[in-house]
Amino acid sequence: MDSTRIPGITLLAVFSALALSSCTPAPGGANTSATDETAIRAANTAEADAGGRAFALDRGDDDSWEVHVAVGDREVEVHLASDGATVQSRSDDDGIDADERAALDAAVTTLADAVRIAAAQNPGGDRIDEVELDDDGGDWSWTVEMQSGAVVRIAAGDGAVVSTGR
Repeated sequence: MDSTRIPGITLLAVFSALALSSCTPAPGGANTSATDETAIRAANTAEADAGGRAFALDRGDDDSWEVHVAVGDREVEVHLASDGATVQSRSDDDGIDADERAALDAAVTTLADAVRIAAAQNPGGDRIDEVELDDDGGDWSWTVEMQSGAVVRIAAGDGAVVSTGR
């Protein structure tokens, strides 16, 4: 009788371990807040709407979003509702700087990736306020600013966290 209990107990232990591990947040930023998800949705919606690649994102006072998208050598400004999914307007802005365009083309890490990475560095759930692609002395990085003023810089080339602080 004992020989039939051992496999059953072993299976129960394995099943319990798997069930518990599925409740643990995944490493690498999968534990993003609803606000971060909305910022990601805004970037993705703007890219799809304009047909380019987002390189800057700002939260408005009314929680709406303004996303700047590079389309060829032009910049398109897309305004979205607070849900990040509803485009309110789009306008063709100035041309994009050649260095910034080259950096954006070379960047492996997207704006949405930068939000995910910054969220993983921000366990307090501080809201994303602004994201932009910046030249840090020839090394391009995403600067993600939280509403509290906290800043996370992420390398555009490989997604490594360059710095955190205020």
